[in-house]
Amino acid sequence: MKRIFAILIAIVGLCGCLNEKDYAEHAIVPSLIVGSWYESYEIYPDLACDGGATYTFNEDESYLLEVYDVEAGHSSYTYNYTISDGVITTTTPYGSTSYKIVRLDKYIMEWQKVGTEFSEGTLITDYKRFKRKN
Repeated sequence: MKRIFAILIAIVGLCGCLNEKDYAEHAIVPSLIVGSWYESYEIYPDLACDGGATYTFNEDESYLLEVYDVEAGHSSYTYNYTISDGVITTTTPYGSTSYKIVRLDKYIMEWQKVGTEFSEGTLITDYKRFKRKN
C-alpha cells in the first residue's frame, strides 16, 4: 500500500512540473484537425474582416479552402497539408508555408507561422485562429 501511495505522489509531482507551455507543445493530436474549421478572430475586437475562410481537412492530407470575399465572392481550392512534430505545412501551387500548431483541441485551433512571433499586427498572415464548424 505504501508503494502505491509513493507512486501516486510521484505521478502527481511530475504532472505539477509541466507548465501550460509544455502541455500545449506536447498535447497536439494531429487527428483532431480532420473536419471543418473557420477562421475566427472575434477575441480581437479591433480586427474587422470583409470576408472569411473555411478549411475542411481530410484524413488523406488534402484540404478544401473555401474563401468568401465581399468584393470577389466565393471561391474554392483543394490543396495538401502535412503535420510533423507539431508543425503543419500547407502546400499550394504558389509554394509551401509552415505553421507551428499552438493549440489544437476539439473546438479551437491556432497556428503561428514558423520563424515569426505573435503580435496583433500579424493576425491572419502569420497567426491564424480557427473554430470548429458544426
